[in-house]
Amino acid sequence: MADIKRIAIMVYYWPPSGGSGVQRWLFLANYFAAKGLDVSVFVPQNPRIAQVDDRLEQKVHSGITEIKVAGWEPLQNSNKPIGENLGEKSGILKRFMLWVRANFFIPDARVYWAKAATQIFLKHHKQKPYDLIISSGPPHSLHLIGLQAKQQTGVSWVADFRDPWTGFFQNRSLPLNKRTKQKHKQLEQNVLQYADHVVVTAPSLKADFKIHNHNIAVLTNGFEQRLPIASEPTAGMVYAGSLKAQQNPTALWKAIASLIKSNTDFCNAFSLNIYGKVATSIKTEVKSLGIDSHLRFLGYQPKELIDAQLTNAKSLLLLGINMPMTANVIHGKLFEYMAAQRPVLGIGPKPSDMQPLFEKHQLGVYASFDEEALIEKTLIDWFVNNNLPQPSSGVASYERNVIAQEYLNLIRLLT
Repeated sequence: MADIKRIAIMVYYWPPSGGSGVQRWLFLANYFAAKGLDVSVFVPQNPRIAQVDDRLEQKVHSGITEIKVAGWEPLQNSNKPIGENLGEKSGILKRFMLWVRANFFIPDARVYWAKAATQIFLKHHKQKPYDLIISSGPPHSLHLIGLQAKQQTGVSWVADFRDPWTGFFQNRSLPLNKRTKQKHKQLEQNVLQYADHVVVTAPSLKADFKIHNHNIAVLTNGFEQRLPIASEPTAGMVYAGSLKAQQNPTALWKAIASLIKSNTDFCNAFSLNIYGKVATSIKTEVKSLGIDSHLRFLGYQPKELIDAQLTNAKSLLLLGINMPMTANVIHGKLFEYMAAQRPVLGIGPKPSDMQPLFEKHQLGVYASFDEEALIEKTLIDWFVNNNLPQPSSGVASYERNVIAQEYLNLIRLLT
């Protein structure tokens, strides 16, 4: 097989889409193009996205060809929230609509766009063949583009999983019937078996998938560069990213409420700024505990502004998923936190693929969702006693340049 020179990348989240989903492949595609590869990115012409960050468009490498595909999606022009309130109680009509979405749009609501993108890819491939196709999910319907391309043309294919599929917490929060669950499992199995190589972002996910494909590599998310350390941080605690109902840290809210009432120094020193869309149930719980005056919900902000807030924070908050079988998710924001070099209070499942990273790189404190005593002790140490841990160490391997070169080495092995 000839050297890989032309690459087609299937992504749903692409500038001007904002949020964490766009960062991985924006950087990787840029890196491949900068190394001289002919990169085409197939993206939606009119995507349904939660956040917009126009500044990211300026970061797209000039050598990348953007192929914008028109395709139908349900609620395409709706401004209703995407995902943040999944798992919360809702009315009969909303539950019915969610059931329809879960059982008639398999594997997800972008499946018809993926079908349109498949036809556009096949047309371009026929005119001038690609050496490799890379599909990135979620949404996992994009892997069906790679599957069809592989079956119809034999083109080399890498399936890149930023998150799990059938075991993903969002998927398990949907009202899937028995037939739909089986369909998901079959599609996932087909993708894993047909792909020439599978890339995942967490070691446990590799273990889950290895039964179907032994050609699996773990290439985590990462950070672009270390951010400057503020000499005297003026902000309190900062959380950056969407905050879904399945991430609700009730023990943290209770610890904050208790300390506000019992410790004047903490009450005067503590604040928590949350940047991103937040589930309604979380806002309700915060208000009911009377701690809303110490929390600010500031909504989505561009990445450049967030980076400045991270470095200016006394500490950072990371929240995993408060559901069983979520150990195989390493949240992308953890690597952005590494770049900020501020201590992190992580709250998530135990065991978890995130916990060893905290221990290995001295990132801060990692607690489970029910360890209220440990959470309270950490808050006192950091905001009352000013006993903050030293900056993290040994995180250079998570720089995106390093990960991108590893990815490039991997795809060159497919030749």
